Formats: sequence, C-alpha cells, structure tokens
Amino acid sequence: MSTSNKGFSIALLFGVTAALSGCGESTDELDDKLTHQVNMSFINSLDYMADFHVKKRSISTGYSGLFDSDNIASGDVEANAVGSRYNYSYKVINNMINLGVKDSINANKEERINTTLSNNDDLWVIAWQSSGERALSVIDKKQSNTADVFNVRLFAYGEYDVSIDDKKVLITKKGRVTEFLAVSNCANGLKVANQAIDLCGGNFGASYLLVVDSNGKRVMAQE
Repeated sequence: MSTSNKGFSIALLFGVTAALSGCGESTDELDDKLTHQVNMSFINSLDYMADFHVKKRSISTGYSGLFDSDNIASGDVEANAVGSRYNYSYKVINNMINLGVKDSINANKEERINTTLSNNDDLWVIAWQSSGERALSVIDKKQSNTADVFNVRLFAYGEYDVSIDDKKVLITKKGRVTEFLAVSNCANGLKVANQAIDLCGGNFGASYLLVVDSNGKRVMAQE
C-alpha cells in the first residue's frame, strides 16, 4: 500500500471512531445505545407443566443448545398459568432469538420458533395446542384500561363465535388475537363458542388477555 493510501486509511479510521464516540460520549454511554432491552411474559395453556427457554439465535447453529438448562427463562410453569416476567438484553446486531417450550417432566414434548426483536418490546409468549399439535406464538402486550368494564383480547385455538350480552360481535381466528372487547357483566356477559367466560376474578377497569378454546377460558392474564 502506498504512503498516501496508508494516510487516507488512518484518517478514515479516526473519522469512524469519532463518529461512533458520539462527539465525546463515553464507552459506557455508547454501550447503552448499542444494547437493547425487551420484556417477555410466558403463558402456558398446555395441559402439563412446562419450561420456557430463550437463547440468542445464530444462523450457523440454528436451535442448537436452546433447551440447555442455563437457557430457562421461566421454569415449571403450571398448566393453564402465567409464568414469570423475563428481561432480555441484546446487542443491536443480535436481535434474533430462539424461543422454546418443553414439558418439565417429559423432555420429548418440545416446540420452538425464532423471532426478531425491537428495542423495548413487551411481549407475551404463548404455548398452546390445537388438534394435538403444539405451537408457540409471540404477540405484543397492550393495555386499554377503561373504567367500569373489563377490556379483553382473545387469543384463540380455533374459529369460534364470540358474543357480548348475547349479541354476536366476531369470529376468532386460529392462533390470532382479537382487538379489545369491552365487557360490563363479568359473570356471563362474554361468551366464546357459546361458553360463558367468567371474568369475575379480575378487576373492572383493567385489561386482560384471554387464551380460549372451544370449551371456554384456559388462561386469563392481565395486560
């Protein structure tokens, strides 16, 4: 390389370093900008206790190591229950993760997916089952708190008629979440597949995610 080219390369390197340093920002400040955070909450609507796993995804290794014990994000989550909240930090360039759910007792029952994260995501990770097939779904948490009503979204195992105060309002879609529905009668104001959904264990004015199947409510989780 010629002397002039070397000089240009050195000048370019200093220029990039200055840009990355943010005009005098410390290394810690830069690290904060390059490190993102997400929160995840886990819903187990399966018929057995399960562990949820989280691991940074590598294109070269795929799902390798996902179900190692040190990657458990929420363990021994009871059937039809909500697990612990989990904070995950990652470098901006490593925003893909693997998610897995495994029977806490029988290791042969496993399901896995991968997803891409955005900074400050607040997510539900839902384990569910339809027609004998297990699945994992990831949706954003939301709130729509309104005084004197229950505001609920439905995550459904299949296509079901939904009614409020005996008036049909929509049909669910398999593996999808609805928009919020306002329900004022907690005992039987909401019906899914003609099954009354008991909301009375919650609080008026709050928002909830309901995981439902053809038999009614499986999990009720506050948003």
